[in-house]
Amino acid sequence: MVTKFVPSPANSGGKLRSLAIARRLAAISDELVLCCFSDATGDPVALRELGIDVRTVPWRPDLPHVVRGIARTHTGSAGRFWDKDLAALVHDATREKPTDLLQVEYSQLASYLPVGAARRKVLDFHNIESSLALSFARSSKTLKGRLAYAEAPMLRRRERIGAEQADLVSVVSRIDAERMPGRPRELIICPNGWEPTEPLPASDEPLAIFVALMGWKPNIDAALWLGREVWPRVRERMPEARLALVGREPAAEVRALAAPDVEVTGTVPDVRPYLARARVAVAPLLSGGGTRLKVLEALDAGRPIVSTTIGIEGLEDLVGDAALVADEPDAFAERVVEMLSDPDRAAKAGDVGHRLVAERYSWDRVLAPWLERIG
Repeated sequence: MVTKFVPSPANSGGKLRSLAIARRLAAISDELVLCCFSDATGDPVALRELGIDVRTVPWRPDLPHVVRGIARTHTGSAGRFWDKDLAALVHDATREKPTDLLQVEYSQLASYLPVGAARRKVLDFHNIESSLALSFARSSKTLKGRLAYAEAPMLRRRERIGAEQADLVSVVSRIDAERMPGRPRELIICPNGWEPTEPLPASDEPLAIFVALMGWKPNIDAALWLGREVWPRVRERMPEARLALVGREPAAEVRALAAPDVEVTGTVPDVRPYLARARVAVAPLLSGGGTRLKVLEALDAGRPIVSTTIGIEGLEDLVGDAALVADEPDAFAERVVEMLSDPDRAAKAGDVGHRLVAERYSWDRVLAPWLERIG
């Protein structure tokens, strides 16, 4: 298995998916070798306790490495993750013994598919990155947005090549399947999932919560739209309402949203205490791709969701009693107030969401098509 970083602790959506896949591969394999980058946050010991042979190389996103990566992959995004030492790990691991499966996570790592030798090769798209870049470019008038326009077609070419080199390609939603470039030999949909937990008790606080990596550009834009466009409208209707922006690495613009009624937490060891305080969770994304694990996390905890159309993409079957959708600031604010001002309705919606996540989005359920095909 090849992934970006050691997926433990699983403190991001990509790591949660990678860890779920690694656990299941370890359970059905005689031997699982996981090749990835190491950074200051990873804990390979926890994976080795599961019987996984973790092999890492240092994460070196410096200019010389990125330039070499771009020369290899012809894209900036994938170029950041090309490393000859990681390629050597993959090459050697798949040739030590006959290898049944080479499982590659993320389309940016597709360049490692031809490096390894295996009976069957799988590429798991966490997002269609070219569509993500284009979505960001359309929503941003900055220099980064213009660069994303240039990057998108190069990413699409890289995704097409990777998809055609794999024996099996998996994506996280029907929409991503429609966006898939090229013609994979076999394409399956395996949405993101969640390990069901016990729901939290109903909250007695009129608190809305947005949980995200607050240093990632789509989440920064979402937080700014929420804080500047939506939240003043919520406060006009409900002066006692409070907002918590919870997540790692908040950008300076996000930190600047802090106010008596807006809490910006930065990194927290556990989001559940904040979800316990919240009456409603929000997903105000204006660009993005894939499916939102933070939406599943909130619903599993018994918290209803107010989301934009993009924020709930891939999880449209949850819209209704458990999730409300609005794309304009005034309508979004109205949906938030509906939940904050009616604790009984919020609690009932949260109960429905918790049940639907357990029924439809447990990891065992959503990964079943993939397990069937690699067995």
